Amino acid sequence: MSALAYTIGYPVFQPNAYQAALDAATARAQHSFFDQHVVEDDEAGYIALDEGDYGALPQLLIDRIVMTVPGVMSDELDNGDYTRGGLIAAGIDLDFDADDCPF
Repeated sequence: MSALAYTIGYPVFQPNAYQAALDAATARAQHSFFDQHVVEDDEAGYIALDEGDYGALPQLLIDRIVMTVPGVMSDELDNGDYTRGGLIAAGIDLDFDADDCPF
């Protein structure tokens, strides 16, 4: 009776590399229209990829995605109605003196 034994090599979890890639993806997502992916990498442990950098991701990369941070930019903010609504009216009291201070 013979048995064939083999080992499967699983990558060792690297928390520092994962946190660095997650931080990079989160920071980039704030200024991007595209989703940011944290992907397992054989050499670096984990890397951050911008979905817009490569067009459609190949299946090899899709299989290695461990976390996705959605992009938060939107084309709707280019509309003039939204930009005018975001302004805050503030008044300046030119006659401010010590008697006006509530504390």
